[in-house]
Amino acid sequence: MSETNETSIADAETSAQSAYAVRDVSRLFELPESRLRYWAQTGFICPSIRVRGRTFYSFRDLIAIKVARELLGAGMPLQRVRRSLDSLRIKLPEVDQPLARLRVRCEHERVVVEEHTHSFEAATGQVLLDLNVQTLHQEVAQVLAMPRLQGPAPERSAYEWFLYACDREAAWAGDDPDDPAFTEAREAYDRALDLDPEFAAAYTNLGALLAAVGDLDGARDHFDQALSCDPGQHEAQANLAALALRSGDPETAIAGYRQLLRAMPDSLEGHYGLARALLAVGGKGQALAHLERFIAGVDGLAVAQQAGSLRERRQHATRVVAALRRELGTG
Repeated sequence: MSETNETSIADAETSAQSAYAVRDVSRLFELPESRLRYWAQTGFICPSIRVRGRTFYSFRDLIAIKVARELLGAGMPLQRVRRSLDSLRIKLPEVDQPLARLRVRCEHERVVVEEHTHSFEAATGQVLLDLNVQTLHQEVAQVLAMPRLQGPAPERSAYEWFLYACDREAAWAGDDPDDPAFTEAREAYDRALDLDPEFAAAYTNLGALLAAVGDLDGARDHFDQALSCDPGQHEAQANLAALALRSGDPETAIAGYRQLLRAMPDSLEGHYGLARALLAVGGKGQALAHLERFIAGVDGLAVAQQAGSLRERRQHATRVVAALRRELGTG
């Protein structure tokens, strides 16, 4: 067994290798970072190490996340998972064996932790789970060995990281996730959220970045988190509606855009998106009205505000309006 796997709990948690950032934990367990932050904010599973204002996960925390993911994935109710984890947290500090010698499994509605000499029940559960902690140690080592961007200096504030991310995003061509500008923008948004987990605009921008490269589930999680932090984050609401339309769910998109327009009656994004969603379900008359509102709104902007994409959408809307008027006999 390697020296790393023979490290005791106390020794492991005093070493630099025992502190894991949310980005590393997300990659290790293939969980959205927004879900890990949500778990932390609700007290379900919180990072237990704090260094110079930043929080990190210990290896014990990783065990809890691994167990929670498996139990929730197997359909165990959240409250029962929470009880199991509470007992697991109490018992693990009492274990004298090195972490790598432990196994965590479920048997006859019991979450059991096994050592060399004895076993103990963590809490009630009813799923098939067999977690080899040595294997988890090896997986962690592999993830941490992956190359990752070092990024700018860590002394920046959350807002400074956010501005840096916006700058790198603006330098990205918008289609290649391997472009260094994309990687740097994503890393910087993550740093901003590490420092300020309530930074709604960072969730929104990072969600849009993920949507641009096709990670719709990750994008949706980030937009939801933005609205959880700030219900007035209208851009996140618009992006959620756009995701629904992109995913072939126009009814959900319609509901989302209507909610956006109730809060912002003059939203160009709202009128244009709602018109597209209405056309997808055959609501031509209502779509015509919203496209006309969109065109009038664009025409009311100063020329400098009519960016290229906005002009293109106005031209498209004008053609659709003309066709709808002919079809409906209104123009």
